Amino acid sequence: MVKQISVLIEAKKGQAYKPIKTLGEAGVDICAVSVGDTNDFGILRIITRDNDKAINVLKAAGFTVNLTDLIGTVVQNEPGGLANLLAVFEEESIDIEYFYSFIPRKNEEAIMFFKVEEASAALDKLKKRNVVLVETF
Repeated sequence: MVKQISVLIEAKKGQAYKPIKTLGEAGVDICAVSVGDTNDFGILRIITRDNDKAINVLKAAGFTVNLTDLIGTVVQNEPGGLANLLAVFEEESIDIEYFYSFIPRKNEEAIMFFKVEEASAALDKLKKRNVVLVETF
């Protein structure tokens, strides 16, 4: 499984900049990022190469953080690639809470990150279907 750091931020202009800047100044490499918001707050979701350092830096800067398990998968970066992967989730009745992607520029594959219910059972189903999984960064 891939670990994701969630940072609670205010739903105001420029609030995502503060934790991102904090991590950059600390030398933490961010691999993927996503932001979701409501009227009152936002959630900055980050995947890094050094979660322990990232969490310590963010907490020291006063941010509220949480660590979450995600399933990382490889998908062909071509038309229909994501649809083919999502078909496996559908056929295996894997409930997806949310997902986002990381698309490296130097190869032909994208990496998708999925937050699902019952992650262990979902992993077993995906392995049986020969979905290529990503464990760490």
